[in-house]
Amino acid sequence: MDRLLEIVQKYQWFGLLALVVSLIATPIAVRVAWKTGVLDIPDTKLKPHARPIPYLGGLAILAGWAAALVVAIVTGQADAKLLLPVLIGGVLMTLIGVVDDIRNVPVKVRLAATSVVIVIVILATRAGLGLVDAVLGPFGVDPPGIVARPLSLLISLVIVLGACNSTNLIDGLDGLCSGVTGIISFGFFLLAAYLAMYDYSRAGDPVRLTLAIAMLGAALGFLPWNFNPAKIFMGDAGSILLGFNCGMIILLFAERGPIRWVIGALMMFAVPIFDTALAMFRRWRSGRSIFEGDRSHFYDQLVQRGFSVRQTVAICYLAATLFAAIGTLVILIRTWHAVFVYLGVCAATALLAWRAGLTDPDAKRGFPVASGPQDVPAGGASS
Repeated sequence: MDRLLEIVQKYQWFGLLALVVSLIATPIAVRVAWKTGVLDIPDTKLKPHARPIPYLGGLAILAGWAAALVVAIVTGQADAKLLLPVLIGGVLMTLIGVVDDIRNVPVKVRLAATSVVIVIVILATRAGLGLVDAVLGPFGVDPPGIVARPLSLLISLVIVLGACNSTNLIDGLDGLCSGVTGIISFGFFLLAAYLAMYDYSRAGDPVRLTLAIAMLGAALGFLPWNFNPAKIFMGDAGSILLGFNCGMIILLFAERGPIRWVIGALMMFAVPIFDTALAMFRRWRSGRSIFEGDRSHFYDQLVQRGFSVRQTVAICYLAATLFAAIGTLVILIRTWHAVFVYLGVCAATALLAWRAGLTDPDAKRGFPVASGPQDVPAGGASS
């Protein structure tokens, strides 16, 4: 316990710095967005909020997150060879998001640009490049490097891209994405702190701890301005950055075997994964493209059933907290036991979603079928 308190006291200042900078930068971003006309305009399809809302919140989140990382690098608290590529990658991902918020970049162009950034960061940090070895190692399988490394790179790319997409899709109600990722980051910090208590990795421990606490502080600093009724949206710039940070932390837990820490981190990230999987499955059942936008995500369906925006966000916070707590089981029990628990949780969640009618097509639930652009929402709904 003393060791855990020592770790918290050492890294809490990075979280506090990120929080303060984000808290101060957000109202500045509000004023800049109003002056430059960078606003999220309501429509009748994917953006039902009552009035135009400023974008650029993602830049405020970036400011807090980056400030913490820069201080960690300058003071030597974290390995610059690992942390600097993630910092540069996060800045580039945010800028891609800003351009998309302002110019509405075609999906394929944005996907290509973010993929290039992610691959470069993965290669620079080597995060996730041992995934295949970590998965097959317990079975006595030792694939040649010429196969294992490219396959690990591909899987790592899918994980980070998937995380970016999931946080982007869950950014649909005021305070939802920032609050949920804040809870997830706290879970990541606990997992990283446990590893650091036992000196799991001299290079990796400080990087994981810094990234988690910086994301927690930046998200919480932005949240007061984004909570219902929102004064600003994070836009794609913020949601992509948060997803990128989550994805990279998940990969960094795969620094070396066993794979259990990655599995625990993925369970902590379950709410965004669940919402994305639910949306795609429901659209597939409807005979529509899984990328077609709508307002029938998990959180949308809760609102449609009579819950207020704040109540819905609170339910999602509770779910994120529950999954984060379940994710920590990897600390307490054997890997295979944790895997069986996680699979059981996933099966139970899917069953509950089906029994509650969350997987039903829109028409079957009595709601109009949405038609419109691909599902790349970037704001919340201040309803």
